[in-house]
Amino acid sequence: MGNPPNGDWENAEEVCEECLRETKIIYDAVDGHGESIYKREPPSMMPILPSINHLALDKSRIFSSKTTLIFEYLATAYQRITKDIHAEVRRLFPRRPGIWGKHFTSASIVGRTTYAGRKDHGQPIHHLYVELWARTRWLSWRRLAQGYSGHDGSFRLPYDLREARARDVGSIRLEVSQIRHRYVGEDHPESFTVVAAVLPISKHDLVGMEYNVRDIQVDLWAYRTDTELPRTKISDHDHDAPEAYVDGRNDAMEDQFIPIELRKLKHLAQLDASPGSLSIQDIQDDYPLNLTTCIERKLPGYTRSDEFFGERMMNGMNAVTFVQDRDEPTHYWVENWGYQGYDHNEIYAFPTTLMKFEILPGDHAPRPLSITLVGPTNAYDRSPYQQRTFTPEDGEWWTYAKRVARSVGGLISEVDDHFARTHLNTEQYALAANRNLRRNPVAWLLLPHLKEVSLVDHTADRILVSQEEGYIPRASALTGLGLQQRVKDTLGLLDWKAYRPMTPVNDHHSYAKAETLFWDVTYDYVSDFVERNLAGIREHWYEIYAMSEDLVNHSVPVFRCGFNLDELPAIEVEIARRRNSYFQTRFGFHELDYRPVIDGHERICSPVTTAKHFVDAGPDDLDNLIEMCCYAIHVATFQHSWVNEKQYEDIGEVLYSCLGLRFGEGRDGILAPESDLRIAPDPLRATQMMWWSNLLSRTEYGFIIRNEDGDVNPRYGKMLEAHREEFAGYGLDIRLVESRTNI
Repeated sequence: MGNPPNGDWENAEEVCEECLRETKIIYDAVDGHGESIYKREPPSMMPILPSINHLALDKSRIFSSKTTLIFEYLATAYQRITKDIHAEVRRLFPRRPGIWGKHFTSASIVGRTTYAGRKDHGQPIHHLYVELWARTRWLSWRRLAQGYSGHDGSFRLPYDLREARARDVGSIRLEVSQIRHRYVGEDHPESFTVVAAVLPISKHDLVGMEYNVRDIQVDLWAYRTDTELPRTKISDHDHDAPEAYVDGRNDAMEDQFIPIELRKLKHLAQLDASPGSLSIQDIQDDYPLNLTTCIERKLPGYTRSDEFFGERMMNGMNAVTFVQDRDEPTHYWVENWGYQGYDHNEIYAFPTTLMKFEILPGDHAPRPLSITLVGPTNAYDRSPYQQRTFTPEDGEWWTYAKRVARSVGGLISEVDDHFARTHLNTEQYALAANRNLRRNPVAWLLLPHLKEVSLVDHTADRILVSQEEGYIPRASALTGLGLQQRVKDTLGLLDWKAYRPMTPVNDHHSYAKAETLFWDVTYDYVSDFVERNLAGIREHWYEIYAMSEDLVNHSVPVFRCGFNLDELPAIEVEIARRRNSYFQTRFGFHELDYRPVIDGHERICSPVTTAKHFVDAGPDDLDNLIEMCCYAIHVATFQHSWVNEKQYEDIGEVLYSCLGLRFGEGRDGILAPESDLRIAPDPLRATQMMWWSNLLSRTEYGFIIRNEDGDVNPRYGKMLEAHREEFAGYGLDIRLVESRTNI
């Protein structure tokens, strides 16, 4: 009895495709230049969400009262007018290219650029762009000198002393800037500066041959010191973050998500006023249809069938790894590891699920053969080693076991694959790249795909993982501490070196086929980019070395769950071996590879190079650079887009799959029908779950092919677009793959 009764699935594929189209989320609120087409006009009086950082699991900080909206409109209008005035001033008084003066041997400005953070204090910042500007009493600009800080942060800028002290010069300033790029055509990025620090200088102090500004401390892309994870130091999102969301990102969030926020606020108010008046079905009906609810309306029972279960495990949000059985080639194993010693509460279950599938050659979805649950499934027996195995012959118990497997898989996918594997993994590359890539052309290649991830991860710390405010500690077995432990271990398995996409196990394995094709195209794109820009890459190889050093030195220790087996109880030795073996397959971790030892710990990230200059680089270092760049782009784009955009498909129906089933009060605990609401999320968690799953999938912005911000090389989009039909055959609309991990 693997499928519900009355299971006539002849038109299932057609219904699924129809529902995928009906529930697809598409955002099209920007024009071709990345400008929002939405304007805040007072007659609409629509609520406003100022930024992503204003989101909260309970009540987000949105503006909704008429008085507040009027003031917000006036503030926005003022900002718009101010922006227009500044643009006009820049037009009237442009900063023209070239250097003002004739005699550049008369004087020099010298100094050093260093980090301002407590941990990095005094550490030099290389290759920052430094300019000396004079402004006349008539408001025109004159560039007196320009240059870059060296490897040790020092700079010397010769300038014409007579021009600096000219009578019509009103003020002088030294500007330290980051260089950024946008594309005006293929392979021809134009540069622009983002000012990081300004130092006013009195022209009357410029009297000698040399003026020393000493150390210019710049608060720029510092590492956090309160965690072992490689995280960006952000104390206040709105004031000291090293970057900011582009306007289109915030507009997309506001346009798509305010209706969802208002539904949640309505539910919270109703639950406060009358706790028993709101059912899970009421909540579900109040949110937009997702894939499973749409299918259930047209094909009742199908989403609980074996066929759909196997399909989603293979090609859905989970996209699990199938390990072939040694004795039976058509049988495959999947192991979703649950508790494993991580800190957890006693309200929600999180058993390990060991699943056996039959996968036949050809276009066949996996057929589940058995599900073994390891660990507590009720509130009365807490033994972590207990096991119960279910098969399709077990009738309703089989249906219950599949629901448990879906929910466990949802939590693992959210924590391991989404938050750790894409968000925090990408952030460590973003930090290392932004701290070091400036003059090397690799900056043009990588930085567009690494921006904004630090910002959204900072917000996720609060609304996703914190013990006090986060959704996962409130709605699953993992506590805030347990999440930190599990995320650190997951990161300890993720290395760029020798990573390869998942190998398809049959013709139906769309995820693996799409990932392989995307990886191949990206690898060709990166290789071509490096070849075209090899001279600049060689010239500024020091930046690659410095980036590699940051990446390695700040990466987490290698996670070896099978390490020191002699210290484990006998019952745990085999578990540890199996877990280690599965993780190596799942994450492409190569246990025997060389790992650099920093502060007594093997670090997970492999070095790209140990040479400061290209002439000293090893024979594989250039290939290492290509592979590392390909990996970072792949994780930030394809891997994140797949798991993120499919979350509303797979965890957008409360009773189908939630991140945590409660033990409840029954002797069978989580092995109970969907009608037993004692094990389902309570109404508060249910509306928060729907809010969360919508947040993750319903805020589209920043696509590779659309390239709203103009910073991704158009060549990359064209190379992917050339395979649009092939990608579509694997269920991937290549036009909807985002260019970075930003939600």
